[in-house]
Amino acid sequence: MKPSLLLPNRFKKIGLVLLSLGLLVWILTQKELIFTELDKTNKVITLTMSFFCFLFGLYFFTFSKEPIEDEYINSIRLKSFQISSLIQMVFFIFSFILMFLFKNEPNGDEGLSTFLLSSIILYWLVYIVSFNYNLISFKGERLN
Repeated sequence: MKPSLLLPNRFKKIGLVLLSLGLLVWILTQKELIFTELDKTNKVITLTMSFFCFLFGLYFFTFSKEPIEDEYINSIRLKSFQISSLIQMVFFIFSFILMFLFKNEPNGDEGLSTFLLSSIILYWLVYIVSFNYNLISFKGERLN
């Protein structure tokens, strides 16, 4: 991955705030713990805005440069993308096998959207966890 395609390091903190805020508002609105007085149109707008806030936060957090960006960091990024892709493929294969065996498919558009959304979020969360774990391990090795 070319470092020129990555955002400056300061976007990592902005991304963490947007990611947390968007996810929190999205979940609380879905559970009807906040914004309970909104009509259906405004609720959809709030859910959409909070979800896009989450997505932009995820993007900023994921594609921000590290303070020291070198070839080893790039190899950690590649390894993390590969692990995420593998986990997502296993998720899809396992899910479709379970759907076939139990004859239980996602119900309607809402069920399918939730299933696909969970697979996307799984991919990026696995990437973030894998990348940061490998990065912390690398920094620990570097200090010894």
